Amino acid sequence: MSGLRKEWRPRLRRLLKTALAVLLATAGAAAGTVVFGVMDYLYDPEFFRPGRKPRPSRETAPGEVQVKPALVRAGGGRKTVTLRFRCGPGGISEGGGIKVGLCRLVDFGSRGKRENFVYAHGWGTIQNRHPRLANYYTCGLRTSGGARLEVAPQGFFPLRGAIRLLGREFLRRCGVKLEPLDIAYLYLEKRKVSVRVMDGRLREGDEIVITLGDTRRGSKGWSSPAHPSRIDLAVEVDEKAMGQYRLIPESPVLEAVGGEAAALEAVLQSLPTGGEGRLVLRAVDGRGDLDPTYEGEVELIPTPGLEIPSRVEFKAEDRGVLHAACRAQAPGIYRVKAAARGIAGIAGESNPALAGGDFRLFWGDIHVHSALCDGSLEPGEFYREARDVLGLDFAAITTHDTMEGLEPSGREEEWGLIRELQEEFNQPGRFVTFLGYEWSDHKQGHRGVYFAPDEPDPHMYGWLDPESDTPEKLEGLLRDHEAMVIPHHTAWRRIFLALLNWLKFVRMKVPVAYRWWSPGNEQQRLVEVYSMHGSSERYDGPYPISHGRPRGWFPRYLKDDRCQPGYGNYVQEALASGLRLGIIAGSDRHDYAVDERIHPIDIYPRGLAAVWADELTAESLWRSLWNRRVYGTTGARIILELYADGLPMGTEYQCTSRPRLHGRVVGTAPLRRTELLRHDDRGYTTAWSASGGGEASFDFVDENARGEAFYYLRVEQEDGHCAWSSPIWIAR
Repeated sequence: MSGLRKEWRPRLRRLLKTALAVLLATAGAAAGTVVFGVMDYLYDPEFFRPGRKPRPSRETAPGEVQVKPALVRAGGGRKTVTLRFRCGPGGISEGGGIKVGLCRLVDFGSRGKRENFVYAHGWGTIQNRHPRLANYYTCGLRTSGGARLEVAPQGFFPLRGAIRLLGREFLRRCGVKLEPLDIAYLYLEKRKVSVRVMDGRLREGDEIVITLGDTRRGSKGWSSPAHPSRIDLAVEVDEKAMGQYRLIPESPVLEAVGGEAAALEAVLQSLPTGGEGRLVLRAVDGRGDLDPTYEGEVELIPTPGLEIPSRVEFKAEDRGVLHAACRAQAPGIYRVKAAARGIAGIAGESNPALAGGDFRLFWGDIHVHSALCDGSLEPGEFYREARDVLGLDFAAITTHDTMEGLEPSGREEEWGLIRELQEEFNQPGRFVTFLGYEWSDHKQGHRGVYFAPDEPDPHMYGWLDPESDTPEKLEGLLRDHEAMVIPHHTAWRRIFLALLNWLKFVRMKVPVAYRWWSPGNEQQRLVEVYSMHGSSERYDGPYPISHGRPRGWFPRYLKDDRCQPGYGNYVQEALASGLRLGIIAGSDRHDYAVDERIHPIDIYPRGLAAVWADELTAESLWRSLWNRRVYGTTGARIILELYADGLPMGTEYQCTSRPRLHGRVVGTAPLRRTELLRHDDRGYTTAWSASGGGEASFDFVDENARGEAFYYLRVEQEDGHCAWSSPIWIAR
């Protein structure tokens, strides 16, 4: 035994020495990196001059640009895109140049436009150092003079810039007074294609040609988006060599769109009896993505009693979307079938639409992110899409309050723009918009904050602000406002931090329980049961919270992002604890165009909120949201009706006898299972259920009711789509 000890002691010493050497080397490398970063920053502090977003500007520079191709099919692999800039009057002086950035140009109306960083537009990170690798670009010049171009070198990652940033932040943390940076905008600025004119000047008509995805030296091209994407190629010109770059009047747009049309999606909006309704018809590919190139005649076959043109025609200028006016002659449920003439298989059937009744059914999405935070859509572009392409009746943009951490400048200006757009697009009787934002603390739970149409002083209280950094502080501040708070993805408590599916084990440490407000708070009226993140209704339900669809074998642990039951995070648990929550759904869309096999992005359909209201006005819809006459679906426009003793979903009332329950479900596909769930002192039980067929209804007195209870409807269709009604609470 002593011999073995003597033999292992030298080995153990060597092992400890090696470990100590590795630790010292790592610490030395880290310290050296920080020191180099500090010195490099002090050597060139001007590197960070573009670290604050510029103000929107209407000033423009001369020049025009053509991009070919301007439209590609999403998921089509690597591409080559050519950008051809033609000098305007006066040309470009020696020392001047152009910059080209991939971004979204946000329109601030009369104040002009401003570039905004877009996180996941789907196009590959361009570089000009490695001609045989992907995303390689070149710059060429066509001129009659002797000028040449000097192109700033770019790799895949700005390593030196990152080290400089590390050094600067180290100094700031040590107490040196330095302004916080707009890191996202700084990155956008440093990733632009930057070209300077040397040894002469360019004349009017001379051209700078940038080939993105140049394959002539061995590269396979420029990686294109996996999903539909729209990106601005912002072209700025410094024509006088004064270091002042301005946007040209019209920067080109690069679009990745859906594949060739394989089906028609028909959306039949709310039908006023005797009044005019609207059918929105979209040509989509097999994934449901819009094909803006589709052309052709379509035959429309409505349910008898619905007046609508028998034929419509898609033209090039329609970009894959058509509107058709319609009119219901009498109360009832209507549908419209659509079929392309002369092309077999391109067909579709609309959702059921109800005409008549005490309330009309309106559909919308009030949980959307734009390019003003971590989304991809220009905000005005979203409202136009929601109204004219998706056929929604109401919508809201909910910017993250956390963007101040990455982009501290310009936040008040952006909140002002959101308010202006909300007012601009609010058109009673046609389209309704609400004002809101997202309070986005992962640890304490995300929640949407919405302001009533007549709220005089809507204010964004962010969780980065010490005055509103807890749910309790937010609750106190909102007491002075006419507002509503809607918790969402409450069961997502396993928050990943990495941008690759295989690195999802790197997770944020968060408390296990979502922090609900108390049952006594009336502003916590609703809960978002479903979004593209998944469903938070119950642990074992469909659409478990998950992100990404990785290739091949992948650990189940990394696929499953939902929390364990028992902590009060699921909607069923929250309702059982005494919270009075109506139920809606939303999309939580960000429009990321990256590949879900690699990147952990949302993979489920976009949810929708359904509201039973008197009329399509902000005031009427707000009353219905407040009174919880609402329900949510996974995107299908399923009709749900639920009453107890004649009172609609969302009601709380006293009942001295057995309650009479009646309702109806009209699906968009065959119904797999429809359940009326009851909760009383026995827990959750099924009061009624049905399966099969496209419709189901019930009307009965619940003889098994015991004490205080609540009921809600849950629907699952054969195509996987689901719907959940708001509960009805019965007190005794």
